[in-house]
Amino acid sequence: MDVNLRPAHDARRDDVPVRLEVWVHATVDDKHIGVAAAGGQGRRTGRELAKLERCSNNADMPYFQRAIEEKVRQLSAKFPAVLITGPRQAGKTSLLEHVTAQLFGDRAGSIAFDTPSEISAFRRDPDLFFLNHPGILFLDEVQHVPDIFPYLKRELDRARRTFRFFLSGSQHFELMKGVTESLAGRVAVLDLWPLAVQEARGRHTATTVDLLENPARLDDLLGREFRATDQDDVVPAMLAGGYPPVVLEHAGADWLEAYRRTYVQRDIRELSQVADLGRFDRFLVLCAGRSGTVINKAEIASGVGIDSKTVDHWMSLLETSYQIIALPAYFANTTKRLVKRPKWVFADSGLGLHLQAIRDAHGLLNAPHFGHLFESFVIMEIRKLFAHAGIPWNGSFWRTPQGVECDLVLPAAGRLVPIEIKHAASPAANDLTALHAFLDLYKKTARHGILISMHPRVERLSPRIYNLPLGLVLNGP
Repeated sequence: MDVNLRPAHDARRDDVPVRLEVWVHATVDDKHIGVAAAGGQGRRTGRELAKLERCSNNADMPYFQRAIEEKVRQLSAKFPAVLITGPRQAGKTSLLEHVTAQLFGDRAGSIAFDTPSEISAFRRDPDLFFLNHPGILFLDEVQHVPDIFPYLKRELDRARRTFRFFLSGSQHFELMKGVTESLAGRVAVLDLWPLAVQEARGRHTATTVDLLENPARLDDLLGREFRATDQDDVVPAMLAGGYPPVVLEHAGADWLEAYRRTYVQRDIRELSQVADLGRFDRFLVLCAGRSGTVINKAEIASGVGIDSKTVDHWMSLLETSYQIIALPAYFANTTKRLVKRPKWVFADSGLGLHLQAIRDAHGLLNAPHFGHLFESFVIMEIRKLFAHAGIPWNGSFWRTPQGVECDLVLPAAGRLVPIEIKHAASPAANDLTALHAFLDLYKKTARHGILISMHPRVERLSPRIYNLPLGLVLNGP
């Protein structure tokens, strides 16, 4: 049982008196409940508590324009439905409420399936539900009603390609199963991740994606400098991560701890009825500390006290709830033996570092695994740039059994772009070893490679390899 104090009003506002409520989180008969002991709130179900906490976190936050917004508008003109997926609190609801209001105004309705009453209203009589909502509709948290997809198919068939639905959800596999089985060809799907650094700084993200996919275009930027420092860029960006309340409202460690307790743990419980949340929490911490590596399942299993099948299952739960991404190993028909297991990357650096109790610059920069943490941070920044530009992601990594590794491989128009990531202000010859090895092995498809480093100048490090400054990734060209 967890007990914590929570302000009943916004404690950040000087003109509002603060009243503390005692909230108790407990598990009773396998059900997670939340009870407000003060303020007359009474007993709440898990989903009602989720709604309360979502409102308390975002109610006072002004809308922040997301890079993906224009893509959402474009797709709503081409498809009868648009689905936005991604982790909780990434900003899906705010984005779609904003776009819905701008495009359709009072003509659109909104239903959030995060309370038992709304779920019951649909399941009691699905036909009546849609009769009562005949126009454009934003359906939030549709992962809670997986049985809705056949009815959405029927409604979209009746709409005859006229726009009908915005949808959002935060459990990837269940959502995509429903889309694949019922809505293929009828719905456009986009991923919304927490804020990329470029996005938070108001930059145009698609330009950087173009440079990553087409390194030769860096010739136009040769000699230009894009500076990034540990003090001003790397450390604050990694410690904050990308969740809007942390980046925009400076909510910090308190918010991240609330997210850990009330979202990650409860979502996992809802997904799979994990009984031992304490053991799962240890598993989560171990995974955060091994971000950017090929996970050693035996080591994780031993450290947590579970078997390898449970490791696989819990990893899939983290991926389903967008807490990690899997980078598959790249291998083609070559005679060279290559590592074929995936590499796991923790999705939000701020949450990952919080789980490891890394709270300041000294702890971060002196962490023995800082290289992997930095690599993971940069990979996720690139992943978010692709997603928020609406560009499909097929990133992988490449590694030989001897440990020669390209941190990221991007496919683009039949070509391959190997990328190495180094926290180095003065790249050395050995920093290019893996890139040269990849380019030599895949000469027909890989013409140029990229080193992302702290070196501020765009330049050719060899005839086939460009230095792309981290400052360009974080701030744009």
